Amino acid sequence: MITITVSEAFGNAPPRSAAVLCVKGNDGRTNLMLADWFTWLNIKRNPMISFSLPRGAEIGKSLREGDAFVLAFPPLKEAKRYQAGVSAGAEETGENAGREPETVREDGMDVRIPKGSTVLLRCTLAGAYNYPFKKVRIFNCNLEEARGSTEGLLD
Repeated sequence: MITITVSEAFGNAPPRSAAVLCVKGNDGRTNLMLADWFTWLNIKRNPMISFSLPRGAEIGKSLREGDAFVLAFPPLKEAKRYQAGVSAGAEETGENAGREPETVREDGMDVRIPKGSTVLLRCTLAGAYNYPFKKVRIFNCNLEEARGSTEGLLD
């Protein structure tokens, strides 16, 4: 993965594309979950990102303002594997071997991301609220860094 501009990230991760939230847990494992939807906010002045998760999702309940995480953009087929949420360690074996996320190094720590991800957005949570008309929680984030791969393969 190489650092890319916000414009390049926007082109490769357009609004409403499949995004997988990848959060490092206190136990050293990465929690991954497919976001219900994803969009960009204030793209020209201050790039911010917004996504939603079901209100009852444990991964969403544990996020606090200032928490850092990665949003990954794999192909839709791969992203759907994380709809119910997955917790992955660095050394997965057994029936999930070969289907588990890959490891990338982000900000000095290993984070697991879905295979085939072409864009990674390193974000910091700015705020969250419950959407009144659906049973989802909306998360607004500051974009810290966008990384991408021109070939769709991880380094």
